[in-house]
Amino acid sequence: MNYGYADLDEHIDDNSDYCSKQLYKQVLAHVSLTNQNVLEVSCGRGAGAVWCVHNYIPDSYVGADLSSGVIDVCRQRHSTISRLSFVVADATKYLPFENESLDIVLCVEATHAYGGPAAVQRFASEVARVLRPNGYFLWCDLFHIDGSDTSIDYLTANGELIVEEKINITKNVLHALDIQSNTRAEFIERYVQPREQEYFRLFAGLPGTQMYNGM
Repeated sequence: MNYGYADLDEHIDDNSDYCSKQLYKQVLAHVSLTNQNVLEVSCGRGAGAVWCVHNYIPDSYVGADLSSGVIDVCRQRHSTISRLSFVVADATKYLPFENESLDIVLCVEATHAYGGPAAVQRFASEVARVLRPNGYFLWCDLFHIDGSDTSIDYLTANGELIVEEKINITKNVLHALDIQSNTRAEFIERYVQPREQEYFRLFAGLPGTQMYNGM
């Protein structure tokens, strides 16, 4: 689902998405989803959405993603889960929800791929538009190690979103990647064509790659 989160004193063999679920748990630590109307932007194949619905019992939970193919997969796999639905949406242009209709918008490790500052600022405006007064935008993402190209600055540039709490979890994410490295490396070795393995190791954030070293 994502790069994951692990407490620094945790030492486990991860082959069950435990660390990925822990990242969701960390992002949601101080806000309750129970009985809330929730939107997850860039939900991917919906594994995080399913986990959130099962564990937090929102009133409704919508997963949105730019890829129609991914949303088709979500609808096929998760159609029997109550309170959960999926929509195709380009979050940098328009979120298909009425003004002030959602309690919580969630986005995990996605805005770095939105195409630059202007796109992230448009996304922030859409988030502000669909959130109810006193609603929450729960977000985590990757930063460059030198602090440049920081999405949180773009998200708050237009003044529509206010940072209430900010936590640096880099060490925990790196520890999670260490825990998951063997499982991910073995998967790539077994299922990915040799000519594409280097890219997938980078994408997976394996230790020693530019992605890992740049966090």
